[in-house]
Amino acid sequence: MPSKASAKRYAQAVFEIALESDELDGWLEDLAGLVREMGSQEFADFVDAPQVSIERKTDLVRGALGDAIGPMAVNLLLVLASRGIASLLPNVAEEYQQFVDSHRGVERAEVVTAVQLDQKQLDEISSLLRGIAGKDVTVTDSVEPEILGGLIARIGDRVIDGSTRTRLQQMRKSLA
Repeated sequence: MPSKASAKRYAQAVFEIALESDELDGWLEDLAGLVREMGSQEFADFVDAPQVSIERKTDLVRGALGDAIGPMAVNLLLVLASRGIASLLPNVAEEYQQFVDSHRGVERAEVVTAVQLDQKQLDEISSLLRGIAGKDVTVTDSVEPEILGGLIARIGDRVIDGSTRTRLQQMRKSLA
């Protein structure tokens, strides 16, 4: 089973290539396109099938993707396929995004709330998190009604839990 460390090594190699050729955004687009293709179970099964020769995979993958994906990104997919780890591609794309963000001084944050937030609320939260992180922050949000209220923010390895559920649990412990 391929590991997250393997994905990070491939992502780092891609990042270095993209940095040298000044194509960080092009690689982001190509990797996103490959991840979309790998979302098709048929395509993913074919690319990772050990019984299919690499020559056949190469012909069919190049034919299927055409000019939509850059040749270097297609080569990455084929390298992964030749090793039977093409399913690692979404992790490679995620790790690559982190390398690009770090290079650009951007921190990613995930905010979980009980209800959907509007753009103004997201902007306010982003501003607060920017102050905490000390750098630009890109916020992705998700809704989990079970937290009852408040929010949970994750920035890198830091977690800020201001959820009503957690506060109620803490109150229950202190009363018991």
